[in-house]
Amino acid sequence: MNKDNYFDDGISSGTITASRQEFESAMFISLLKNLKYLLVGRNNELLSFEKVKTGFGLYKRNNLGVRPVFVDDIIGSLDRYSDFDRYFLPKKAHLQRRWAQIHNLLLRDVILPPVKLYKVGKVYFVLDGHHRVSASKKMGVKYIDAEVIEYITDVEITPDMDPKEIVLLIEKENFLNLTGLKINRPEIKTRVTAPGQYDILLGQINKLLVQLNENIKEDKKLLTFKEASLIWYDNIYLPAIETIKNYGILEKFPNRTKTDLYIWINEHKRYLSLKYGREIVIKFAAKDIMRMYNKNPFRRLALSIVNLKYRLIKKFRRKK
Repeated sequence: MNKDNYFDDGISSGTITASRQEFESAMFISLLKNLKYLLVGRNNELLSFEKVKTGFGLYKRNNLGVRPVFVDDIIGSLDRYSDFDRYFLPKKAHLQRRWAQIHNLLLRDVILPPVKLYKVGKVYFVLDGHHRVSASKKMGVKYIDAEVIEYITDVEITPDMDPKEIVLLIEKENFLNLTGLKINRPEIKTRVTAPGQYDILLGQINKLLVQLNENIKEDKKLLTFKEASLIWYDNIYLPAIETIKNYGILEKFPNRTKTDLYIWINEHKRYLSLKYGREIVIKFAAKDIMRMYNKNPFRRLALSIVNLKYRLIKKFRRKK
């Protein structure tokens, strides 16, 4: 049972009107934030704890007891991430009655039971007490008492991270674990800037696995996915990254990573192979991309502006 339901309605209609108005204000602010985030292509939703738990393979946990928690560090929920936005502002009208009641109790300095939170890295997810967290945040409360259970992980998750960044971390962790590269190649450095890109890499490895096993004689043991991943990393991915470095492609696209460009060039390689009806090598695909870049003056101008912006940002950060 949600502890927010323990509180009765022993409050006059006059005293709770202000809290209802605060709820309406909170919903309106949430709507404005949703529109703002929609325009810039960002996510304004709470994180799903189950998605994070499954993605990072979280199982070990410690009970940290009751402690004060910084409210701004609470960025997710166990099962009500669609009811509140990432700022814990209410998104649905049916939340008003309980929200206003909790808000009114807080206004009158009534001591409420601690909320229940899960902790992952440096962020928290609400198990019980969503209305209390939301009303507290709207009132500008800095800390809230909470019973905390911590899930152990070596992945760094911080409250200032965009939900997209955390999704990318989950996808990366899943990729490294499925391929075994986290253990077999601990020095590996892969980073993408868009969700779903690691699925493309997994698809490449799976295709390679099928090709390799088709050439193995019947009396030989078939390769595993992790064995094919090592072959892919050592003989396909790393040489391609060297090609990207040698052609200076990364300098042309400073807002992209080496792995982004590896995927992009491989997709272009696949397109060229279909176009010419034969297998195209990665170097040819890289040359063709540079040729396309050099022929387009508008693209060069746009990218030169981006380059300038990133140089200025780096220069400013060095001075800080």
